Amino acid sequence: MKKNKKYIVAAFVLAMLCTTTSCKKLVEVGAPTNALVTSSVFNNDATAITAQLAVYANLEVQLGANFEIPTGLSSDELTNYSTNQFKIDAYTNNLSAVNDGSFNGTWGLFYGYIYQENAILENVSASVGMSDRVKQLMTGEALFMRAYTYFQLVNMFGDVPLITQTDYSKNSTLPRTPKDQVYAQMVDDLTKAQGLLSPTYLDASDNSGVTARVRPTTWAADALLARVYLYMGKYDLAEQQASLVIANSTMFSLVTDLNQVFKINSKEAIWQLTPPTGQLYTNEGRNFILTTPPPSSSLGQVAISPQLLNVFEPNDNRRTNWVGSYSQSGTTWYFPYKYKDNNSATSLSEYSMVLRLAEQYLIRSEARAQQGKVIGANSAEPDLNAIRNRAGLPNTTASNQAQMLSAIARERQVELFTEYDRWFDLKRTKAIDATMSIVTPQKGGSGWNSYQQFYPLEPTDLQLNPNLIQNPGY
Repeated sequence: MKKNKKYIVAAFVLAMLCTTTSCKKLVEVGAPTNALVTSSVFNNDATAITAQLAVYANLEVQLGANFEIPTGLSSDELTNYSTNQFKIDAYTNNLSAVNDGSFNGTWGLFYGYIYQENAILENVSASVGMSDRVKQLMTGEALFMRAYTYFQLVNMFGDVPLITQTDYSKNSTLPRTPKDQVYAQMVDDLTKAQGLLSPTYLDASDNSGVTARVRPTTWAADALLARVYLYMGKYDLAEQQASLVIANSTMFSLVTDLNQVFKINSKEAIWQLTPPTGQLYTNEGRNFILTTPPPSSSLGQVAISPQLLNVFEPNDNRRTNWVGSYSQSGTTWYFPYKYKDNNSATSLSEYSMVLRLAEQYLIRSEARAQQGKVIGANSAEPDLNAIRNRAGLPNTTASNQAQMLSAIARERQVELFTEYDRWFDLKRTKAIDATMSIVTPQKGGSGWNSYQQFYPLEPTDLQLNPNLIQNPGY
């Protein structure tokens, strides 16, 4: 981490704060320009809430361009048409530490979020001007967001430094922490968050009774914890957590019309993010929807890969509703069309989806299959069929554990595509070497090596922290 990292992150935080509609009010506080605001931001409820909302605002901006596109290119979901060297390297699985280290800024971006959440936790605890209720909620949201961020980091980079406070003198020399310990911290954070977060959705002033699903609730903590337990191989606990969310049919249900799944306040949404103020479309819609050939597009410059298109079964309504096409001069390109609005939208109708109910069905299905509960009541079968039937497909024909796990993996691929699950799933299920050894040459890469499943760190970070080591192979 760079010597001036503390001040870079401070400026980053202030810039994030100014992406919200509360920016004017925050600026009027008189924030210093060279250090993270403490007494001014955390001496009352309103500006403390703004500090947390700013993290969500920045995360939404980064989803499509920095997370979903690069991981989709790394895996077998997207075809690259960009001449950008980073995208070429991600697509051909030929990343280098010098050109693409820290995954083109993602490492620093995530640690910026962690710094902010640690600052919120420390300053909320010390605040004498905030109400007890807001202190509790802000602590819960910060713990939730820290766990969410570490989940992304370990699945992109493997072992990572575990930072839980803001002391730069200590943070700047931390070595990598084994990812099992990082997962344990996620569990601890989310378990605490479950008891602190609101069970209902809140607005920017912490008022309940709102329909916008853009603040994490205790259900979001349940959902993320279900995912974490699945990745840890704690299948009984993953099943329990997913069941909590699925059972709350008053708040959540699978949306029958696939074209409505990603709409604002969708009943399938557990946690969504709002586009930047004044923007009438999500960044996924802007980056994925093709209105010109992808080579000439100034936005994502990607299309759905042949590998992904070939996975859809005949009559799968997701292929019809979630895959769009653009044709010119006899050539047709297919693009992710889960989000229907791009920068030509005239009104805001969609929010970016971060956690949704369909994933919980698939988590519980897999968790039950892993426990040997394959067919019958309270088994993997009904949850998998719920997702298949919603897509217009018949019930699964899987009849044993191996078949069921294979069917679930396939269903995750076509249900969750371009939601950055695929790249993580390939690693989690240890299918990445077999899959990418075939796919990488098809994408124009020189070949696949197992170390490429984790991204490299930037050499500068390694030079400034002697205890930080590079991922093997780079």
